[in-house]
Amino acid sequence: MKKILLILSITFLSTQLFAEGFNDNYIQLGYSTSDYKHVDKITTVSGSVEFGNNYLLSGSYSYEKGDWNDPGEYETLTTKKTLIGVDKYFPLNSTTDITSSLTFDKWKLTKTCTLTAGTDCSDSYSDGKVSYIDVSTASIGIKNLTASGIEISLKNSWGRLRATSNYYYYNPSIGIRHISESGLESSAEYSKISEFGSNPIQSRLEIGLIKHINKNFAIGGRFLSVKEPDWTENGIFVRRSF
Repeated sequence: MKKILLILSITFLSTQLFAEGFNDNYIQLGYSTSDYKHVDKITTVSGSVEFGNNYLLSGSYSYEKGDWNDPGEYETLTTKKTLIGVDKYFPLNSTTDITSSLTFDKWKLTKTCTLTAGTDCSDSYSDGKVSYIDVSTASIGIKNLTASGIEISLKNSWGRLRATSNYYYYNPSIGIRHISESGLESSAEYSKISEFGSNPIQSRLEIGLIKHINKNFAIGGRFLSVKEPDWTENGIFVRRSF
């Protein structure tokens, strides 16, 4: 159980709350810091583009780095993530869509361990050890734009995480988003992650704020709170829309 908790924590660390922004044609650069034991700093380049028949193509590349001290050991972890996703929307009426998506994520993890008190480093953290993780996710949901301009969304995702073993999980979530006439966009999302056959093992609350300077440029910030294990992330980003 500890292993799947660790992997899921890293898996969703760089999730972009604004991936379905009101203008989905953009490129974005973000930087975050975290108090999670294994990840301290995250740099991400991401973007998406809409094309015909209500399809959306998205992608991102992230570089994460962390270091920590265990008894007798100093350890580091760097993670390079490459993600690609395809969304498809099915309009029910002028304000409501059925949403669906497929996402594929490939990670390269490099771990090191340096002895500080004469103990043995574990095999999993031998010097320069490289490992890989593959994550594939499918989701279906619904979103509605109210008369007051607030978007409410419900979604459930099913995923497989493949490392040394396969882990299967599901992730129900609820989100809300609003953009004011002044171009200030606010959003929040709450979700629970469960491994199949178990109770929820992680809950997440993410809050975002983005200021649209004009139709092509925006700056924003995000806050993420995770329970089990408990940690938080704070980030900023700049976006160029087109």
